[in-house]
Amino acid sequence: MSTVKPKNKKQTKKSISNNRSSSPLFLLLVGIPFFFFLLSAMLGSVLKIDRVSSESAFENRLNPIEKAWRGLKLKVYAYEYGSDYRNKIPENESRALGLIRESVLESTLPRYLFLFLAIAVPFYFFVRLFKDKPQKKAVWPVPVTAVSKVRKTSTLTQKKS
Repeated sequence: MSTVKPKNKKQTKKSISNNRSSSPLFLLLVGIPFFFFLLSAMLGSVLKIDRVSSESAFENRLNPIEKAWRGLKLKVYAYEYGSDYRNKIPENESRALGLIRESVLESTLPRYLFLFLAIAVPFYFFVRLFKDKPQKKAVWPVPVTAVSKVRKTSTLTQKKS
């Protein structure tokens, strides 16, 4: 048996936590863009809620005939320009229909930041994998059963001799 005593669990946990520190590469590639993504997504949702509430307030002031006409015009513009019709119709038409243009923070910026994060996170882990490559060859672990068999056979051979 070996004479080396195993370390306490507290000591091993402390040494593991001391080895792991936030690297500048992680902050640059993942941390800061993730913070901006969360911030832009939250601000974008607040802006979208404000835009939708002001558009619905405009629609509530209309009489039923004007509501029907507005709905028909919106369907025509949606068919003509596609899903991004509110940013493509002329400014005077959008004011007449009570539409407010979509902000960059609502969907565009969070979408591109999410795309950047989807590329940056795996890139960071690949860079870290190649950066933290072990310097010497790792020794393969020997199964416990094989070690016990070796010990038994060595004790049997020692008894025979």
